[in-house]
Amino acid sequence: MVNKQRLESCLERAHAAEQAFAAELTQEQRTALGTYAKWSAKDSLAHIAHWQERLAQRLTALTEGKEPPASQTHYEQANAACFERFCNCSWDEVWAFADSALSQLEMAVRAMDEAKLTHPPPDAPSRALWLDIVGTGYTHPLMHMSEFWTQHGQSKRAGELWQEWGELATPLDDNADWQGLAHYNMACGLALAHNTQPAIDELRQALRLKPSLLAWSRHDSDLSSLHSLRAYRELYAPDYWWKALAASPQVEAMADQFVRTLTMFREAVKAFPAEEWAKGDTPYQRPAGLALHTVEAIQDYTALKPGESGRGRRFGVEWEDRESSRLPAQKALLVYLDEVDKELARFLTDADLMAPEELFRWTGSSLLSRAAYILRHTQHHLAEMCLELHRRGLAAPQWQ
Repeated sequence: MVNKQRLESCLERAHAAEQAFAAELTQEQRTALGTYAKWSAKDSLAHIAHWQERLAQRLTALTEGKEPPASQTHYEQANAACFERFCNCSWDEVWAFADSALSQLEMAVRAMDEAKLTHPPPDAPSRALWLDIVGTGYTHPLMHMSEFWTQHGQSKRAGELWQEWGELATPLDDNADWQGLAHYNMACGLALAHNTQPAIDELRQALRLKPSLLAWSRHDSDLSSLHSLRAYRELYAPDYWWKALAASPQVEAMADQFVRTLTMFREAVKAFPAEEWAKGDTPYQRPAGLALHTVEAIQDYTALKPGESGRGRRFGVEWEDRESSRLPAQKALLVYLDEVDKELARFLTDADLMAPEELFRWTGSSLLSRAAYILRHTQHHLAEMCLELHRRGLAAPQWQ
């Protein structure tokens, strides 16, 4: 359970980390001018401080029972305005602002009632306030400081920051979402320090607890020391997918979306109790039939030559068959999906996606159009399966 003392400790550590960051910069790094596309050290500090000051003002208003300042939902516009405001200021001016903003945030947290910190506020009822405090006050500054050190050849220093973060932030809450983020940041710290096996172990836990990190993590430069390792690749996709994932940008994009969609599809199949699997008032409400139809369609549409389509009739039953007992059990369906998964990976790897569509012209003008058609069709029926899970009071797969 989150408590105020732990939050204050996180902010104290953030303050110490910012002071150490400033002290370790060379005079040239302090005075360097950046661009909006490539921020300097002082640009990053001004950006960090802008959001800390905004949060301090919001907390103070909530404490005093006043209307919080209007949220800046257009983050890019707010960041651009902050850059313009401070880009030509001196280091001393920016540092004074940064030091003051974090001090204001620390004081605002100390002044708040603990119950308000651990419950959603009126202006953001879907999110506990402590998440914003840790995110803006501690996690966000570390993101920019570690990025700076990594870009300047000091990845070990960046890794130390994230490992310190893990020691303080991990115990804040024990729910899966927070623990997933905690393990992920620890993985980043270990990877930056080139402690590869512990980093992979932490990343494996992170992706299990918080699957929504999957897409971001595959392109996170903090994990670059892991990218060539087979154990890292296996966290994202079987070996037969990696040729597609490493191909052209178009193939990689489609492969990535298919891997994530089919991972969710598998979880949806597994989420139905055996006694619910073949039940449904209509064919479109019957998970076994929907799943069979989806996998058969993938297999049919991955044909590359005339005569290869129509392969998807493994079980000798139509997916709309009234006799539910004839439909495949979950285990048999998943075995079939694994085989079709390989055929889909082969299709994306071997096909020239820019080539004209000759076999299934209703899917579009090119093989890329067909790939998108398969993806849309799969997601359509996955959504129906998730709706059935919700309707039956069962947990649907987490977004990936």
